[in-house]
Amino acid sequence: MKSLDGCGDKDSGFFKTYFEKMKINLFFIYFSVFLVISCKKTLTTNTSQKNIETIFPNNYYPVYPKSWWKYKINDSLIITSSVSDTFKLNSYRISYHQTDVTPEYSNLVYVPFLDNNPIYGYNKIEYLTPSFGDYFMKWPILSETVGFKFERNWEDKRYGDFSEYVEVKSKKFNGKDSILLLEGHWVYGPNISHKSFQEYTKGKGLTKEFIVDTLKSDTLYKKILIDYFINK
Repeated sequence: MKSLDGCGDKDSGFFKTYFEKMKINLFFIYFSVFLVISCKKTLTTNTSQKNIETIFPNNYYPVYPKSWWKYKINDSLIITSSVSDTFKLNSYRISYHQTDVTPEYSNLVYVPFLDNNPIYGYNKIEYLTPSFGDYFMKWPILSETVGFKFERNWEDKRYGDFSEYVEVKSKKFNGKDSILLLEGHWVYGPNISHKSFQEYTKGKGLTKEFIVDTLKSDTLYKKILIDYFINK
């Protein structure tokens, strides 16, 4: 009995030592694999970050980070538009939303955010609602091309065309600044007698905006730049 008990003690000690070594070896194997995966993931992320494009502002819409514009509205109210402190990563959905299909997105880029909205040069991001869309797309804010026409915003025209139609009417130099003049009008609805006028100055951005009633010869809305800072 003593000899059997002795063998049992030796066997148990052997297996205990064996399993302890196995645990240590497995720990180092798992730890090594974790390090390899982590390093690979970090390398891939860093490499892809370096390749992300930055969309810089254009001359007549210089929305550089930390820039701001102060406007007087209708000779009384003062408002300020400001840009994010840095260029921010942004992407938007360009495919229809379907629960059983992986959505498709635009390329990830760095852009400035004006009043919390991403700006892509002379374009903003507009949402097309169902049943026409249910996705996002770039939409013009302005253009340097005289004669360029666009709608101010996307509109659902099933119940009437309430869109404002805008045209770049001219580009001129007033002896001091280079200026783009935009003119807008409506073709249907309560604003059909209204016209809008916008002035964009090179290196400053939007400097003046008016909406007038052509029938009553009345100014309905006035927005004038009174102060600004461009962080270029």
